[in-house]
Amino acid sequence: MKPFAKYRYSTDRQFVADLLANDGKALECLLYDRYRSLLRFNALKVAPNVPVDDLVQELYLYLSADNWARLKKYEPDLPFERWLSVVSYRFFKDFSLRMIDSRRQIPITNIEDQQLLNAGTTQMNQIMIDIRRGFGELEPPRDREILTALILRDEEPQEVANRFNVTVDNLYNIKRRALAKLIQKHLKDYAS
Repeated sequence: MKPFAKYRYSTDRQFVADLLANDGKALECLLYDRYRSLLRFNALKVAPNVPVDDLVQELYLYLSADNWARLKKYEPDLPFERWLSVVSYRFFKDFSLRMIDSRRQIPITNIEDQQLLNAGTTQMNQIMIDIRRGFGELEPPRDREILTALILRDEEPQEVANRFNVTVDNLYNIKRRALAKLIQKHLKDYAS
């Protein structure tokens, strides 16, 4: 094993033991010294649009969660640097995919309404604004909440049905009726 730049550990096993003991020198070695370039390289490779320091901090929180539960799975027969490379690469990849997924499920806000007006065709943008307005005015509130959960947040129908104490079949009936009301009240000018 190559010696560390600032801190020397005779074995990977000793280094991991110090990490598990929350030793400050071992943490500094992991995040800012010996493994810094490896972590930064993997972060930039997998998620170039996410700030590297944020990803490294998220990795630290992941590794240290539940009293370093993930690190306790490290097998000393494998070089720690190789283990860290695989774990960090997978974590950064999963983290960036979760970020992309969460962006798809965020409902349109008033700022995004304005961006839509500036970006595309006026009619399509006006339709989107009318849909958002229609969702906000839909009565009863239960219909609004069901449509929001199913359409805007793309939640699983079974989970939504359980939350509202209805069957999935009835949930789809509620959704169909609520959409019909939405179209009749707010989107009838667009229906052809």
